[in-house]
Amino acid sequence: MDILALELIDEIIGHVDEKDGLRRFDLRTCSLVCRFWVPSSQRRLFHRIKFKYPLWQYRELHAEIRQLDQLLLNSPHIANYIRVLKLPDMTYVSRFTDVRGLDEPLSPLLPKLTQVQKIEIHGLAWNDLRLERDLRQSLCKVLELPSVSFVCIYGAQFNGMDDFMNFISHARSLTCLLLYPDAMWMSQNPVALDDTQADDNKHTERCCISRLDMRFRCNNPGSVSWLLGPRSHLDVSHIHTLHIYLPDEAKDDSFNRLLCTIGSSLKHLCISLPCLSW
Repeated sequence: MDILALELIDEIIGHVDEKDGLRRFDLRTCSLVCRFWVPSSQRRLFHRIKFKYPLWQYRELHAEIRQLDQLLLNSPHIANYIRVLKLPDMTYVSRFTDVRGLDEPLSPLLPKLTQVQKIEIHGLAWNDLRLERDLRQSLCKVLELPSVSFVCIYGAQFNGMDDFMNFISHARSLTCLLLYPDAMWMSQNPVALDDTQADDNKHTERCCISRLDMRFRCNNPGSVSWLLGPRSHLDVSHIHTLHIYLPDEAKDDSFNRLLCTIGSSLKHLCISLPCLSW
């Protein structure tokens, strides 16, 4: 095996099916072939870190986070392989009253995640009173990782576009933003900002977005107009990839204005329309 070029080893390990449920087992097996196979196996094995336990199982989740921190402490090179970080599932957090923050286990871990580029967030209810201040701060610190340029949100609730932008503004190197189907629910009623959100207003530097995916059924029809307004943290004039959902009730010209703002930089456009019922 020693005579194989590293490029061939990468190609062999690259054929491990990522959708296969035995993927992690297969990659661990590959890493045991010989020492030349270890870097390529670990690079794929640790490319995406997904926490097994949801937010409300905080005891198990804290132990899982500490286990990852200890792994990176013993093997610092593994941190260079972590590119995607999927945060704990928060979908049903509103049903539980005993939800603890993540600041304690995350504080020693975050400085080690120097190469994370993509953050995946599931089920975030930012306006839920059960989301304590320290937990909000922990989530913001994750977005503040200097290497983070890609944020993907599945199923979220915010008090409005200002509330959402105050949160997303912590990702100061953001270039790609994906909001997946049914990902956003915007309250129509203005809500006073708490201390965490008020501090966010100082982030005035705009992020230049190159990819925007807004495939969500938002109950606030002015979302696109808001993105184009002066209070938006995002500069959409350089987007090259746009995927947007146009509901039946979209009667304004916000989509046309968005295309005009983007201009000639747009290279890929995909429009999702409501399903027709017969």
